[in-house]
This record gives sequence, structure tokens and C-alpha cells, in this order.
Amino acid sequence: MKYHKQIYEDKQRITSLEKKDSFLFIEVEDTIFYPGGGGQPHDTGVIENNNFQGKVVEVFKKEDKIIHKVKSVKGSLKVGDSVILKIDKEKREKIVRMHTGEHIFYKCLETELKGLKLKKIDLDSSESSFFVEALNLTWEDVFKAEKLANELIEKDLPIIKHHYTKEEAIKLGKLRIKPERIKSNNIRVIEVKDFDWSACAGCHSKSTGFIGNILITKFGKAKGGYEIRFKVNVKSELYDLAKTSRIVASFLETDHNNILDKIKKIIDDSENYKNKFRELSAKLLSNFSEEIIKDINFIYALVEEVEKKQLTDKSNELLKEKTIVCLISTNNDRSTVLLNSSKDLKLDAPTLLNTILSNFDGRGGGRDNFAMGSVESKFKDNVIVEFKKELSK
Repeated sequence: MKYHKQIYEDKQRITSLEKKDSFLFIEVEDTIFYPGGGGQPHDTGVIENNNFQGKVVEVFKKEDKIIHKVKSVKGSLKVGDSVILKIDKEKREKIVRMHTGEHIFYKCLETELKGLKLKKIDLDSSESSFFVEALNLTWEDVFKAEKLANELIEKDLPIIKHHYTKEEAIKLGKLRIKPERIKSNNIRVIEVKDFDWSACAGCHSKSTGFIGNILITKFGKAKGGYEIRFKVNVKSELYDLAKTSRIVASFLETDHNNILDKIKKIIDDSENYKNKFRELSAKLLSNFSEEIIKDINFIYALVEEVEKKQLTDKSNELLKEKTIVCLISTNNDRSTVLLNSSKDLKLDAPTLLNTILSNFDGRGGGRDNFAMGSVESKFKDNVIVEFKKELSK
């Protein structure tokens, strides 16, 4: 197939054509458009001649045929017409870099981490990702693989395309993809010279240098494993990262090599401050008022900057029979209002809360005996007054 060659423009003859909805579905003798597969997206571009121009919006395989889904711009076509196929060269080259870079990086990661399994590849022209299974994958593993991959890219190693029978591929003993998973008896193998052998039908560069470089942009846990996002040929972004690193080091008043240690210390200090703040908040919640209104025990408190979870925990602690708890925590110009009622009162807490808060353009929600909402802080005292009035009815 010509789509494996680095050809971006070619003359072909139309062998079949079908009109459906507002699209043309075109087949030619031998296309240069890649139909997608193995994580690599299909090519886009144009099909045209003197009488016609159309945008290729999708290319796909249908049985043994490769179909071009085309949006007509002008003119018409018929079977037997000669047309010029033009691939979006910039997109194709970006995808080729991504695909070849993925081969190299994955092999480097596999070298660092035994037992690694590739689950899925998702290639895109701007940023790509792949999903892997591993017992434990860390940033340190990723960085080591990234460094090795860039060293191999810099060496400009040849990318060699082989064709083997399934029997020959099995004897090779080097394939990352098991031959028995491939239905065809003929297997196309992409070799990164003396480093990696992978069964692959996609498009690749002639040598590793074409990739430019590879940069891991994101790494983290995903369903059933890990996701690794990456870009290629992005030297300018390396300068941006270096710039950010130096600015952060300046803010932290440290050397860039000590940024991580400094940030870890800030995080630890922040957690200590949070714990102390929670302790102070708990003391604030210990100062509450209690009144009996029509045989209902009404407990309320006005506090500053107490977390919602602490409000909820304290309200549950204060609940007893025939009790309604209202806790209001102020944070700048807004105040959180919590309403918790004992189940024996069978109170519709969300309705009662919204009845009160609506007087002050506030709102809330909840379920059964529990509700939470907010109002402007200037109305916090009024909210308590309105609760008392409502319970006195």
C-alpha cells in the first residue's frame, strides 16, 4: 500500500463511488491515505481534479477496501475519473513523529520496568497518550525512560520495515506484540535499529532523528493502570519549563535543584497549619447556644471559617431527641448555613431551610432531616432570628 510510503500527493483513478447523505464514499486503485488503526488516526486532506474538489474527512477500511469519506466543495466525480490525492502533510508528519516516538518510549519504559503491559494507544497531532498496566509505576521510572528515549532519538537510528510470515516472526523472538494475536499470516515489523521490534501497520519515520524529541507532559493513575501523555518535537516547551522552574526557584528563594524539597516542606507546613486550624475550629464549635422553643431543643452557633465536614460532625454530635441544630460558619462575604434535625421530629429540613434563606436571597438543598445552604454574611444573625420565629409558629 502506498500509504506506508512518505508520499503526500499522488494521481489515482476512481474505482468505485457511492453517494450517501451529503458525502461521497470513494475508492481508488492504491491510496496514499492511511485508514487508521493501531492507535494511529486516519489521514485527512483533499481529493481533486479540474472538475472537482472535496475534503477527505475520514478514511476507513471496509473488508479489504479502503474508503475515503469526502465532503464535496465543488463539482462532481464519476467512476474512472483521474484525481489528485493530497494528504494534510503537516498533520501526517506530526502523527508519524508521535507514532515512532511512542514505539521508542514504550520500549524504554519496558526496559526500566519488567512486567509492563500496553493496554491502549491514543495518538493525536498535538498531544498523545497511552495506557499501561504495571504493578507500580513512578515518575522516576517515567523520567528514566524519557531520558533514554531522547538519547536514542538524538542518535538518529534507522527505522527499518520488515515483512515476515507468522512462523518467521515467532522465531524472531523479539516482538513486543504476540504474533498469535495477528490474524494475517504476513506480519509487518517495525525495527528501531538493534533496539525494538514491533508488529505494526502504521506510518513511521525513516530514522529516530525525525522525531525531534519526546516530552512526557502528564502521568498518573487511570482505570486499571496508568496513563502517560506525551508530545514530540517540542524543544520550545523545554525552554518554557526551564523558565518556569527558574521563576519558581526565585519565588521560593532557593536553587532550582532544591525546588521539590522546598515544596514538600511547604506542603508539610500547610498540613500542620490545617490540623491546628481544625483544632481551633473544634473549640469554636464548643461555644453554642441552646433554647427550648415549643418543646423543641434549638441549638445554634455562629462561627468563623469552620469546614463543612466539621459542621456536619458537630451537628450530629449535638443531636438528641426533639432537637434542631443550626450552625452558621462565615467565610468573608458568604456564610454556610447547616440545618440538622433529629429524626423523631420528621422535619423536612430542605424545605424549612429554603423558607428561611429565601428571605435573604439565599439558597440551599439537602434531604430528609439534613440541609445546607448559604447567604450573604451580613444576614447571618437574621437567619437565626427567622429560625426562632418559624419554630415558634
